[in-house]
This record gives sequence, C-alpha cells and structure tokens, in this order.
Amino acid sequence: MSTCFFTVYDERASKMTQGMINSVKHWYPDIPMEALLIDKRDVNGRFDLRSYCQDVLNHGYKLLDKYDRIIFVDPDSIMCNLCPDLFDDYKLGCVQNNVPAGPEYGGSEGVYINAGLCVCTDKKAWKMILDEYDKRNNEKWWTLNHQNALNWAYHQLEGARLLEFPDRTYGITSLVYYQDMELKPRGDIMLTEPQYELWLPNNKKLCLAHFAGVYWKVDNEINFDFIKNKEARKLLISYTK
Repeated sequence: MSTCFFTVYDERASKMTQGMINSVKHWYPDIPMEALLIDKRDVNGRFDLRSYCQDVLNHGYKLLDKYDRIIFVDPDSIMCNLCPDLFDDYKLGCVQNNVPAGPEYGGSEGVYINAGLCVCTDKKAWKMILDEYDKRNNEKWWTLNHQNALNWAYHQLEGARLLEFPDRTYGITSLVYYQDMELKPRGDIMLTEPQYELWLPNNKKLCLAHFAGVYWKVDNEINFDFIKNKEARKLLISYTK
C-alpha cells in the first residue's frame, strides 16, 4: 500500500514545519512527505483558519488519487518514536481531543476528535469530511468546523479507528503532561499520567507530540523551554534537526 505523510503551512511557520518534517523523516525516511506551502491569507489581522482547513481537506483529497494511505500531521507536531498504529487496516484513524466539545459547540457527546493527526485510506471517507466541512461553513463559519466535521465523520463511518492506547500516545490527549516528559534508558520519551480511579501512575510512550495552542508557541515556533527534563528536551529537539 502506497503511503505519504502530508502537511499544510504558510511561510511564517516554515521553521516549525521543517522541524516536524525532519522528525518524521528520522523515523520513516523512505515514506514521501507532501508539504503544501500556502501564501499568507489573514482575515482582520488574524490567521485565516477557514482557508487553511479548506487547503488541508482539498490537498488530502487530491493525494488520495496518488496514494492509498495519507497521514496528515499538523506543523506544530514532532514525531519522537516509531508509530506503527498509523499503518493498521482501517479507513479513518483519528486521535481524541484534549478537551471535549459538546453539541452546543457543534461537536457530539462522548469521544471528541482532534484534527491535528488524521490517517485515511478511503477517498469516500475523506469526501465525507470535506462535504461536512462545506455544509457547516455554508450554515455558519465557526473555528471548530473542520474538527467538528472530522468528529462527525469518525462517528458516522464504519471502519474508523481511535488511535488512543493505554501504553502509548499520539496527538494532544496527553498535552497537559508534556512539560514533565522524561527520557528512559532505552531511549523512549515517556509521560506519567495519573489514573485517577486507581491513584497509580500510568506510563505512556510518547510517539507523536502535538504542541497545539498558543501556550507552546513563540513567534510561530515551539517553545521547548517548558519541558523540564533536560535530556528529554534535548532528544526531542534533535529529532527536528
């Protein structure tokens, strides 16, 4: 099955995006990375999120004519281990968001999906997301329209997979624990997350970190200074070089 990673970015995020690409290439040097550079398209002095999400969906749809599997990775992400779950047999692979968004925000009850990492092996499934995004935009533009459209498709589609596991993590589910990441002797970057029902630590291997939100950014670059463990911070940065 032919596979490609892809991302979309504008020139202001070039350095951060290149770091993400370098990290992916560190682990998967033989898999193509399709990086679409778009021009600056701000609205009222702010980043044009609507246009950006449209570019992501349109580009992914075109890539599914060329590849059997596409893997979208947000530019503010870093791959820090092998990610075998991205290559399993499913139509749509998604990660859970770090906070819920209920129907009052256009989301749904239960698991709510984040758009920062998405795997697709079915063009019809991607078209579902694209059409739902267009539908929501025609009704009313909202910053969560892309994420809500992806969330809707995930819950509608038979053959969707949630990429959440007890011993490893992708995406931003574990974002709140990134500051305390640690480097283990075998070279894995690990997170310690409390299991509140048991009051016991739950160690998770960090496979892909998504530094979403303004807290982790300085001038369109990831602010690694928030990571307390020097060895883990140094290793993570090395993957971006």
